[in-house]
Amino acid sequence: MCASAKYNTRGPALIPRMKTKHRIYYITLFSIVLLGLIATGMFQFWPHSIESSSDWTVEKRSVHDVPVVKLPANSPIPERGDLSCRMHTCFDVYRCGFNPKNKIKVYIYSLKKYVDEYGTSVSNTISREYNELLTAISDSEFYTDDVNRACLFVPSIDVLNQNALRIKETAQALAQLSRWDRGTNHLLFNMLPGGPPDYNTALDVPRDRALLAGGGFSTWTYRQGYDVSIPVYSPLSGEVDLPERGPGPRRYFILSSQMALHPEYRSELEALQAENGESVLILDKCTNLSDGVPAVRKRCHKNQVFDYPQVLQESTFCVVLRGARLGQAVLSDVLQAGCVPVIIADSYILPFSEVLDWKRASVVIPEEKMPEMYSILQSVPQRQIEEMQRQARWFWEAYFRSMKAIALATLQIINDRIYPYAAISYEEWNDPPAVKWSSVSNPLFLPLIPPQSQGFTAIVLTYDRVESLFRVITEVSKVPSLSKLLVVWNNQNKNPPEECTAIDGLSLDQTHMVERSECINKFASVFGTMPLKVVEHRADPVLYKDDFPEKLKSFPNIGSL
Repeated sequence: MCASAKYNTRGPALIPRMKTKHRIYYITLFSIVLLGLIATGMFQFWPHSIESSSDWTVEKRSVHDVPVVKLPANSPIPERGDLSCRMHTCFDVYRCGFNPKNKIKVYIYSLKKYVDEYGTSVSNTISREYNELLTAISDSEFYTDDVNRACLFVPSIDVLNQNALRIKETAQALAQLSRWDRGTNHLLFNMLPGGPPDYNTALDVPRDRALLAGGGFSTWTYRQGYDVSIPVYSPLSGEVDLPERGPGPRRYFILSSQMALHPEYRSELEALQAENGESVLILDKCTNLSDGVPAVRKRCHKNQVFDYPQVLQESTFCVVLRGARLGQAVLSDVLQAGCVPVIIADSYILPFSEVLDWKRASVVIPEEKMPEMYSILQSVPQRQIEEMQRQARWFWEAYFRSMKAIALATLQIINDRIYPYAAISYEEWNDPPAVKWSSVSNPLFLPLIPPQSQGFTAIVLTYDRVESLFRVITEVSKVPSLSKLLVVWNNQNKNPPEECTAIDGLSLDQTHMVERSECINKFASVFGTMPLKVVEHRADPVLYKDDFPEKLKSFPNIGSL
């Protein structure tokens, strides 16, 4: 009884103490594991944009606190820009890989200070404009901070203004980039190319295969489908708040506001003014301004002073003439004012002309027809002028108003080349929001010119089974690289649906074909949808067995192959 009592006395006292020790041990272990999981999760899922955005501030881009790279005199220099480069020859699309979001990934090199062998800096600072451009890229959905995931590489070397560059040393700095590889998949932004006395229309820095987003391309230097023509940014876009003005007639019919024009151009403009009176206003630099008045914000005609760019809103048409360089910042000012630009610059590649339809927002006149400018502009209907005024303002708001807008439009154009099956449509690029919401483009009004997209053409041979045909079209149209699908009706005993072969649709006069929208309507009404984005229908006899005069057959000798 005593032993039992002793045991019972100690036993219950020991067990709680052991449980307490184990409880503390397990709680401590669980806390350590939990803290480890939390730390791992924060490291894994912490937004990269926070770290990235702190790296891309104006203060961080000062070259005073960044690594210094010395460029020996014998450092390699890239080759001159290869004018034969195209996306399929000089761009490595395999770096882009498969991307479910159909978005390229862009990597920005970290900032470095490059000095020559004497220690003299190649570039002192990064301009405010280039800082805004890089910030826009780093804040966009295109950006990646993982160099191994990148499809496109953007140097942090500012080449926007060639006047501020040491050509040889800048080229040597580009060659030092870790992924340069002859400039493959690298993108350079330049708005002011060339220098005196010839002012080349493309950046003079040797860049080998690098893509160039340039602000002054001519037809001689622009590599179509490879380079991107961009606007020359106007600093007034960020400094002057110019409220939108409704379309309609304005005080002046034609206005010219550019300073330092070539004397021949100015004399022709003055002759135009003398012939047409007060409807034409030719402005020039002011010479009698008071001290402290910024000359860039004023324009003068004789003794009369006008506020710039506000005066642009007083004219229906605004002249944009070539200067020493083809690209001019005044184009941005004119668009902001909702004034229809009259572009007189032979061989100039207009900004974003790869996707923007400039016929909707501007009038392009050859330099030799400059004396006829007034009569040419008078022939434009008033309704069309008002549409162009709206379109001009919208182009500025969407693509010109900031370095961010310019950068993102450039990347989107390159993105559309790499993922053509997910490219932005013509309407999305060119229709203002009001147009997009007020009307829907009818898919039955098809373009006469086939799309210039890359890919393969699928030929489907069908006999009579329309339902099976539609299923085949539906499946084949899902292939990303499909460019066009051709359906051949191979039943000689039975005609295709009547809506597709009406006799009035035949090209009896061998002129352009008339699209048969009824045929498309039949598909849409039966199946409820159309699987293809663009449909081109030909109702003319193209095969040698068609019962039709030989001279009107497209392929009369096909049977001899």
